[in-house]
Amino acid sequence: MKKFFQVDKGFEIKGCFGLKGCPNAITKSENLIKKFEDILMKENITEFLKTKVKGPLKVHHKFKVALSECPNGCSQIYIADFALHGFLKFDVKEEICNLCGACIEVCEEEAIKIEENRLIVENEKCVGCGACVRVCPTGALKENFKGYKIYVGGKLGRHPRLATFLTVLDKEEDILNIFKKVLRFYKDKNIKGERLGTIIEKMGWESFVKILENY
Repeated sequence: MKKFFQVDKGFEIKGCFGLKGCPNAITKSENLIKKFEDILMKENITEFLKTKVKGPLKVHHKFKVALSECPNGCSQIYIADFALHGFLKFDVKEEICNLCGACIEVCEEEAIKIEENRLIVENEKCVGCGACVRVCPTGALKENFKGYKIYVGGKLGRHPRLATFLTVLDKEEDILNIFKKVLRFYKDKNIKGERLGTIIEKMGWESFVKILENY
Protein backbone atom coordinates (compact mmCIF):
# COMPACT_ATOMS: atom_id res chain seq x y z
CA MET A 1 0.00 0.00 0.00
CA LYS A 2 1.26 3.43 -0.90
CA LYS A 3 1.17 6.14 1.72
CA PHE A 4 0.84 9.74 0.73
CA PHE A 5 1.96 12.56 2.99
CA GLN A 6 0.55 16.05 2.81
CA VAL A 7 3.27 18.67 2.68
CA ASP A 8 1.82 21.88 4.05
CA LYS A 9 5.13 23.69 4.24
CA GLY A 10 8.15 23.76 2.00
CA PHE A 11 10.49 23.63 4.98
CA GLU A 12 11.13 21.67 8.15
CA ILE A 13 12.91 22.63 11.37
CA LYS A 14 14.07 20.07 13.92
CA GLY A 15 15.52 20.66 17.37
CA CYS A 16 16.94 18.06 19.77
CA PHE A 17 16.24 16.83 23.30
CA GLY A 18 18.39 19.67 24.57
CA LEU A 19 15.38 21.95 24.13
CA LYS A 20 13.73 20.03 26.97
CA GLY A 21 16.53 20.36 29.51
CA CYS A 22 19.08 17.72 28.52
CA PRO A 23 22.07 17.82 30.92
CA ASN A 24 24.44 17.69 27.95
CA ALA A 25 23.00 20.80 26.30
CA ILE A 26 25.50 23.60 25.79
CA THR A 27 23.26 26.09 24.03
CA LYS A 28 19.61 27.12 24.38
CA SER A 29 18.17 27.80 20.98
CA GLU A 30 14.38 28.14 21.24
CA ASN A 31 14.55 31.79 20.19
CA LEU A 32 16.91 31.03 17.31
CA ILE A 33 14.62 28.30 15.99
CA LYS A 34 11.66 30.67 16.04
CA LYS A 35 13.66 33.24 14.05
CA PHE A 36 14.67 30.61 11.49
CA GLU A 37 10.98 29.86 10.98
CA ASP A 38 10.14 33.55 10.65
CA ILE A 39 12.83 33.99 7.97
CA LEU A 40 11.66 30.93 6.04
CA MET A 41 8.10 32.22 6.10
CA LYS A 42 9.20 35.69 5.01
CA GLU A 43 11.20 34.20 2.14
CA ASN A 44 8.07 32.31 1.00
CA ILE A 45 10.01 29.06 0.65
CA THR A 46 6.82 27.02 0.23
CA GLU A 47 5.52 29.13 -2.65
CA PHE A 48 9.01 29.30 -4.14
CA LEU A 49 9.28 25.51 -4.29
CA LYS A 50 5.83 25.22 -5.81
CA THR A 51 7.08 27.29 -8.75
CA LYS A 52 10.10 25.01 -9.19
CA VAL A 53 8.66 21.53 -8.67
CA LYS A 54 6.50 19.88 -11.29
CA GLY A 55 3.48 18.48 -9.50
CA PRO A 56 2.77 18.49 -5.76
CA LEU A 57 5.49 19.12 -3.19
CA LYS A 58 6.81 16.01 -1.49
CA VAL A 59 8.71 15.53 1.76
CA HIS A 60 12.07 15.28 0.01
CA HIS A 61 11.59 18.72 -1.54
CA LYS A 62 11.59 20.51 1.81
CA PHE A 63 14.36 22.87 2.85
CA LYS A 64 15.46 21.25 6.10
CA VAL A 65 16.97 22.95 9.13
CA ALA A 66 18.30 20.99 12.11
CA LEU A 67 19.80 22.08 15.41
CA SER A 68 21.58 20.14 18.14
CA GLU A 69 22.39 21.76 21.46
CA CYS A 70 25.66 19.81 21.75
CA PRO A 71 27.97 17.67 19.58
CA ASN A 72 27.11 14.38 21.29
CA GLY A 73 24.98 12.46 18.83
CA CYS A 74 22.23 14.17 16.84
CA SER A 75 22.51 12.72 13.33
CA GLN A 76 19.86 15.03 11.87
CA ILE A 77 22.31 17.90 11.50
CA TYR A 78 24.31 15.93 8.93
CA ILE A 79 21.35 15.37 6.58
CA ALA A 80 19.87 18.89 6.72
CA ASP A 81 20.29 21.75 4.25
CA PHE A 82 21.31 24.09 7.07
CA ALA A 83 22.29 22.89 10.52
CA LEU A 84 24.21 23.81 13.62
CA HIS A 85 25.30 22.32 16.89
CA GLY A 86 26.36 23.96 20.09
CA PHE A 87 29.89 23.54 21.37
CA LEU A 88 32.32 25.26 23.69
CA LYS A 89 36.01 25.94 24.10
CA PHE A 90 37.90 26.12 27.36
CA ASP A 91 41.16 27.18 28.96
CA VAL A 92 43.24 25.21 31.46
CA LYS A 93 44.20 27.02 34.65
CA GLU A 94 47.31 25.07 35.51
CA GLU A 95 47.75 26.74 38.88
CA ILE A 96 44.59 25.13 40.28
CA CYS A 97 44.66 21.82 38.35
CA ASN A 98 45.35 18.95 40.73
CA LEU A 99 45.84 16.41 37.92
CA CYS A 100 43.05 14.21 39.30
CA GLY A 101 42.30 12.79 35.86
CA ALA A 102 38.51 13.23 36.03
CA CYS A 103 38.53 15.06 32.70
CA ILE A 104 40.56 12.28 31.08
CA GLU A 105 38.09 9.64 32.24
CA VAL A 106 35.08 11.46 30.82
CA CYS A 107 36.58 12.49 27.47
CA GLU A 108 35.32 10.10 24.78
CA GLU A 109 37.65 11.65 22.20
CA GLU A 110 40.81 10.93 24.22
CA ALA A 111 41.72 14.57 23.68
CA ILE A 112 43.16 15.13 27.17
CA LYS A 113 46.26 13.61 28.71
CA ILE A 114 48.86 14.28 31.39
CA GLU A 115 52.46 14.76 30.36
CA GLU A 116 55.31 15.88 32.62
CA ASN A 117 52.84 16.82 35.38
CA ARG A 118 50.83 19.03 33.03
CA LEU A 119 47.35 18.67 31.60
CA ILE A 120 47.56 18.65 27.79
CA VAL A 121 44.53 19.21 25.53
CA GLU A 122 44.76 18.09 21.90
CA ASN A 123 42.46 20.65 20.31
CA GLU A 124 42.30 18.84 16.98
CA LYS A 125 40.56 15.92 18.75
CA CYS A 126 38.30 17.97 21.02
CA VAL A 127 34.68 18.30 19.79
CA GLY A 128 33.71 20.84 22.44
CA CYS A 129 31.08 18.77 24.25
CA GLY A 130 31.96 20.33 27.62
CA ALA A 131 31.91 17.06 29.58
CA CYS A 132 35.38 17.71 31.00
CA VAL A 133 34.45 21.20 32.15
CA ARG A 134 31.39 19.87 33.98
CA VAL A 135 33.30 17.21 35.94
CA CYS A 136 36.38 19.25 36.86
CA PRO A 137 36.34 19.44 40.69
CA THR A 138 38.64 22.45 41.00
CA GLY A 139 37.36 24.64 38.16
CA ALA A 140 40.70 24.37 36.39
CA LEU A 141 38.90 23.88 33.07
CA LYS A 142 37.23 27.21 32.38
CA GLU A 143 34.84 27.84 29.49
CA ASN A 144 36.00 30.72 27.28
CA PHE A 145 33.69 30.37 24.26
CA LYS A 146 30.20 29.07 23.59
CA GLY A 147 28.69 29.04 20.12
CA TYR A 148 27.71 26.95 17.12
CA LYS A 149 29.35 25.05 14.31
CA ILE A 150 27.44 25.64 11.09
CA TYR A 151 26.92 22.89 8.49
CA VAL A 152 25.25 23.07 5.08
CA GLY A 153 24.23 20.81 2.21
CA GLY A 154 23.22 17.55 3.88
CA LYS A 155 20.58 15.28 2.36
CA LEU A 156 19.41 11.70 1.97
CA GLY A 157 17.67 10.27 -1.10
CA ARG A 158 19.18 8.58 -4.13
CA HIS A 159 22.52 10.32 -3.69
CA PRO A 160 23.06 10.99 0.05
CA ARG A 161 25.43 13.73 1.09
CA LEU A 162 26.65 14.57 4.59
CA ALA A 163 26.49 18.26 5.47
CA THR A 164 29.80 20.11 5.21
CA PHE A 165 31.22 22.27 7.98
CA LEU A 166 31.03 25.94 6.99
CA THR A 167 32.03 28.14 9.93
CA VAL A 168 31.85 28.86 13.67
CA LEU A 169 29.63 31.63 15.03
CA ASP A 170 28.40 32.69 18.44
CA LYS A 171 26.35 35.84 17.90
CA GLU A 172 22.70 35.39 16.95
CA GLU A 173 22.85 38.26 14.48
CA ASP A 174 25.74 36.63 12.58
CA ILE A 175 24.02 33.22 12.56
CA LEU A 176 20.83 34.68 11.12
CA ASN A 177 22.84 36.63 8.57
CA ILE A 178 24.62 33.52 7.25
CA PHE A 179 21.28 31.70 7.21
CA LYS A 180 19.80 34.43 5.02
CA LYS A 181 22.80 34.25 2.69
CA VAL A 182 22.42 30.50 2.31
CA LEU A 183 18.73 30.90 1.55
CA ARG A 184 19.47 33.60 -1.02
CA PHE A 185 22.00 31.33 -2.70
CA TYR A 186 19.56 28.40 -2.61
CA LYS A 187 16.80 30.42 -4.28
CA ASP A 188 19.09 31.99 -6.87
CA LYS A 189 20.66 28.71 -7.99
CA ASN A 190 17.64 26.42 -7.65
CA ILE A 191 16.34 25.21 -11.02
CA LYS A 192 13.80 22.47 -10.31
CA GLY A 193 13.43 22.19 -6.55
CA GLU A 194 16.67 20.31 -5.93
CA ARG A 195 18.22 20.20 -2.47
CA LEU A 196 21.02 22.59 -1.51
CA GLY A 197 23.53 19.73 -1.37
CA THR A 198 22.82 18.86 -4.99
CA ILE A 199 23.46 22.44 -6.06
CA ILE A 200 26.72 22.56 -4.10
CA GLU A 201 27.92 19.28 -5.59
CA LYS A 202 27.33 20.52 -9.12
CA MET A 203 29.35 23.71 -8.68
CA GLY A 204 31.91 22.54 -6.12
CA TRP A 205 32.46 23.56 -2.52
CA GLU A 206 35.01 26.30 -3.19
CA SER A 207 32.76 27.98 -5.74
CA PHE A 208 29.85 27.81 -3.30
CA VAL A 209 31.84 29.46 -0.51
CA LYS A 210 33.12 32.19 -2.82
CA ILE A 211 29.63 33.02 -4.08
CA LEU A 212 28.24 32.97 -0.54
CA GLU A 213 30.85 35.46 0.62
CA ASN A 214 29.68 37.93 -2.03
CA TYR A 215 26.02 37.91 -0.98
